[in-house]
Amino acid sequence: MTKIKWIGLSCLLVIQLIQAASSTAAQPNIIFLLTDDQRNDVLGCYGNALIQTPTIDKLAAEGVRFDNAFCEVPICAASRSTLFTGLSQRTHGYNFGQPKVSAEHMATAYPMVLKGAGYRIGFAGKYGMSFVKPGMPKQFDFFKSINRNPYLKKMPDGTTRHETDLCVDAGIDFIEANPAGKPFCLSLSFNACHAEDGDHRPGFHFQWPESTDGMYEDLEIPQPKLADEKYFKAMPEFLQDEKELSRLRYFWRWDTPEKYQVNMRAYYRMATGIDNAIARLQDALKAAGQDQNTIIVYSADNGYLMGDRGTAGKWNHYEQSLRIPLIVYDPRLPESQRGRVVEELVSNIDMAATFVDMAGVEVPSIYQGQSLVPLVQGETVDDWREDFFCEHLFRLYNNWHGVRGKRYKYAVYYDDGYECLFDLERDPTELVNLADNPEYASVRAEMAKRLDNYLDDYPQAPGHPKPADKPASSGEPVLKK
Repeated sequence: MTKIKWIGLSCLLVIQLIQAASSTAAQPNIIFLLTDDQRNDVLGCYGNALIQTPTIDKLAAEGVRFDNAFCEVPICAASRSTLFTGLSQRTHGYNFGQPKVSAEHMATAYPMVLKGAGYRIGFAGKYGMSFVKPGMPKQFDFFKSINRNPYLKKMPDGTTRHETDLCVDAGIDFIEANPAGKPFCLSLSFNACHAEDGDHRPGFHFQWPESTDGMYEDLEIPQPKLADEKYFKAMPEFLQDEKELSRLRYFWRWDTPEKYQVNMRAYYRMATGIDNAIARLQDALKAAGQDQNTIIVYSADNGYLMGDRGTAGKWNHYEQSLRIPLIVYDPRLPESQRGRVVEELVSNIDMAATFVDMAGVEVPSIYQGQSLVPLVQGETVDDWREDFFCEHLFRLYNNWHGVRGKRYKYAVYYDDGYECLFDLERDPTELVNLADNPEYASVRAEMAKRLDNYLDDYPQAPGHPKPADKPASSGEPVLKK
């Protein structure tokens, strides 16, 4: 081989190595931390002065916090499927007892897209979804299902360990076993702060990890902001039914001052237990030398009604059911972009597009969400959404769909013939239904039209239960209030 050819080949090899290094640098690791039944105001960084969540608060202080983040559907199985597929429940079709998510939508779920882009993908914790065979779990490079029932698991030595800590233990194992130079995406899905529904004993109903034993014992937690009976009476009659699940669970958890205090303290311990576990995960990242190239995203699958309106659970159109925390910590962000609070309306339908975009991969056109990367990076997005589609479709109860805008929220419970409209600027507690108020007729018509547009734009999954007729997009209200 001539010297010139050798030099040429050497230069080519150097260029390829540089390109490979650049590609690796452009592919950060991604850790997605997902909690259960945690609305946004159960964190210190969202204004809760009572709860102790220093690790998560620091992620927000050094990252980006979204002040108007919502779930697309407020129930765990459907919401998690939306998170993974980037599609509305209406389109992916899954909830408890409903058809599995299709192979087509599994192929474009964010873990699969990232795996195709060279990522090692891992999952630990509560799975809660159902894809057609062979199913998503078999596609992960690392998969460990860890569920509650019970939260405290007996170890070989006879001691017990909480599901939250076992979830992070698995995440640490994944990080420590990751091959050098291999980008990874780790999804850690906590069962907490979900109640142990089979155990109604106060305190045991929300079982916390041992790291928070004794915390909040002397804390007097204020009654729910919407505890006044007027909020309960303002709900539609079918949500006031004593047999309705949100009402039944209220009597399990919050119906006496004593029970409320005991269970809220236990619930706070669960949340702080997650915070403690995340601190351990960050220590493992640092020990592995991956802390400066790993994006950490923290969110929840849905909000939670903690005694507000005399209810428990979620499933409905109210803000307490839909609002979720969302924090994005990217250590590569310049100092000037850290600690920001983003006010734009975002939905967890955006998460799949966000993760794919973070990896520098083309976002699948089938996704119905938008990448949040420009907002994280501090860019001005002039055409960002003015509203978003939300829904809940379940075979047993509370079937509705709606549109949540910056000022107005519109929802239709199509099985019950109930229509509601709220002016969130004048009535942030959603006390007064304006659907039949003539002064808001044009607003109602516009919001109904927006809902029609979403129903037309978002294909309905085959085999998905068909909702009742769509509401009229103009004219007089056609449904009872």
